[in-house]
Amino acid sequence: MKDASYLIRKEVYDALNGNITINSSSVPVYNVVPSTQNGYPYILITSVTNIIADNMKESYLNQIVTQVEIVTGFDTNTGGQLDANLGINQISQLLISRNTFFNLSSSNFKVISAENNGINYITEDTKTKTFYRGILTYSNLVEQL
Repeated sequence: MKDASYLIRKEVYDALNGNITINSSSVPVYNVVPSTQNGYPYILITSVTNIIADNMKESYLNQIVTQVEIVTGFDTNTGGQLDANLGINQISQLLISRNTFFNLSSSNFKVISAENNGINYITEDTKTKTFYRGILTYSNLVEQL
């Protein structure tokens, strides 16, 4: 069995990079938590799990779960959750589809589905900042060819 998690993460990065805007500004996309010097908002992509969904005789069918998180930050008692909502709305429209999926055929994988496993919103307060996080957890059913 091969792990296509990194291929899914790359496709997510390519789909989102330069295509999500908040307040007329493009939101940067990362695979690691960026330095706080880079500012807010930003998008973070992480792999969660890769589970064998079905062990067929000729190939493997894997359910790959990925999280895409948009993080917004404001001085304490300013800003709001709206930017996180708007970002997740754009992200989910680009990633979740009933009939168009990532093309991984050059790596000998076929993406069969993309499913929204839930969206969570978290607020974190510190002495100087308030952070609003929107987290999309979604899965791709991927067949190893």
